[in-house]
Amino acid sequence: MKANALVGKLSLLVDLEDAEVELLNNFCQESGFLQKGQSLTPHDDDSDTVILLLEGWACRYKILSDGRRQITSFVLPGDLSGVRACLFGVSDYETEALTDCQIARINGSEIANLFIEQPRLAAAITWGSAREEAMLTERVVSLGRRNAKERIAHLFLEIHSRLAAVGVAERMAYELPITQEIIADCLGLSIVHVNRTLQVMRKDKLLEYRNGYVILHDPRRLKKLCSFDSEHLEGELHPELADL
Repeated sequence: MKANALVGKLSLLVDLEDAEVELLNNFCQESGFLQKGQSLTPHDDDSDTVILLLEGWACRYKILSDGRRQITSFVLPGDLSGVRACLFGVSDYETEALTDCQIARINGSEIANLFIEQPRLAAAITWGSAREEAMLTERVVSLGRRNAKERIAHLFLEIHSRLAAVGVAERMAYELPITQEIIADCLGLSIVHVNRTLQVMRKDKLLEYRNGYVILHDPRRLKKLCSFDSEHLEGELHPELADL
């Protein structure tokens, strides 16, 4: 069984007790494998199932009637997918595994029971949802106001912070197993524009993206360039229940 990345993610917020870690690990008893290109949504459209990504990359997206795609967010190790569909019976996006993925399938009732039996963990998961909302806000700002260089800088810094939180990023480098087309679909740019901008950023010694690997050469300049604030990705802001 793969390590439970959700433990690392929630540890940003809560000093997890042994019983809480055991409970989170129990979520991973029903593990599975998704091939690249498969949907994270169960084939039988079972809205009572929540998917925990243990290893790999996935994305949430919408497709317009003419085939254009907008990727709204990336699903990384430690992320839950399908919580909204589980609680409210509706999902307004589609999902796709961008790489081969190791997952755990969690019965939605187990998530719901946390609010009764494990309020600290429920508060932490609620914080995770608020964290995703904050990331979507930043994506809207990027699409509406940031230029191409600023969009790429912000996305690459955000991904590094998220991967570092679950221990799958080096100090200022990480694997980025996605194509420039996927980056373009996320940032509202053309593939040509993404390619040219990455070349400029490499020439300026800001970052390098090559062969599925990112190196952030000058994170300080990158943060200044795109006004990057990682507070919403870390544990500084959290519900009071997490301190109980």
